[in-house]
Amino acid sequence: MRQTRGVILLVGLVTALTGSVVAQQPAVGAMYLDDQQRERGLSASFATADLPAAGSAPTARVYLSAGDLERAFDTVKFRPSAAIIPTNIELSLTAASPATQRVLLDRVGKRPEVLRDLDDQAAARRRQLPASADGKPATLQIGTDTFVAQLPRSAPDKLGAFPRSVCLIATDFADGRAVDRRELFTQDRMRKGIAECLAALDRAGAETVMMPLMGASSSEAQSKDPIFEGQRLLKECRLINSVAGIALGIHDFAPARRAMREIGIVQWNREINDMFDLPKASKIAQASYGIYAAQIDAAWRKGLKGEKTTPADVGGSCALTFSGGQ
Repeated sequence: MRQTRGVILLVGLVTALTGSVVAQQPAVGAMYLDDQQRERGLSASFATADLPAAGSAPTARVYLSAGDLERAFDTVKFRPSAAIIPTNIELSLTAASPATQRVLLDRVGKRPEVLRDLDDQAAARRRQLPASADGKPATLQIGTDTFVAQLPRSAPDKLGAFPRSVCLIATDFADGRAVDRRELFTQDRMRKGIAECLAALDRAGAETVMMPLMGASSSEAQSKDPIFEGQRLLKECRLINSVAGIALGIHDFAPARRAMREIGIVQWNREINDMFDLPKASKIAQASYGIYAAQIDAAWRKGLKGEKTTPADVGGSCALTFSGGQ
């Protein structure tokens, strides 16, 4: 009996210590661990890597996961100090596109004073844009132009309803049309915008930042087109390309890092499930998912080392996408 009681106490101690470790996890790491448990069928989409110490900044961790960015906004223990969010080239905060922008605006909209402050900051950024040569309204440059805002600029939000800082990158048109020129699909443009956002958020003191994949939502704009936009393989190429560009931006930012300790890249779980008909997928579809997840992981790791992902890295596919063609 005494021995049994000792075992029970030992198990209880281990459980308590494990719970304590999870509770002490910073926001990005905590959500990563939680999503690993929730999304067991997407285990191939989870990975971590470390950025080396930079100056006075210690080693930082980068997380690649599958989940829903909304949970990072709605769950206190998962809420990062900053987020990188796609926007439209018009910097219209009321537009429906891109959809991920609504994750932020739907929550900020519940605080009228914070929304007004955000609108003022966006208006000031629009006034900074150079006039168009053809007389049309000035717009952000796809993939490279960014907009950084504080939520709010005045006293810190005591309710902590959303990240303290956000950086928006132009990825689409406000009316939801696909970006016809495809500039976003060259990895060098995405890396520039991501590096700029990370640097600005780091200067603002952000220690944890999360972001979704960017630049692939336009693959749904012509979903009825059986030749191009409706193909799953085309979407795969765009998502791989997005991961590669984001990772390159993290690489470029890393040497100057000061405050940032965690960077999370969240792949939308629903999108992956829909692409491969998970979790009820056939063995062939499951195998296809495994290949895709491995390509995502490889592009991510190459980008963190400063290396671009090429068509040769994905079996000769994605040439048009990686060159900005589709």
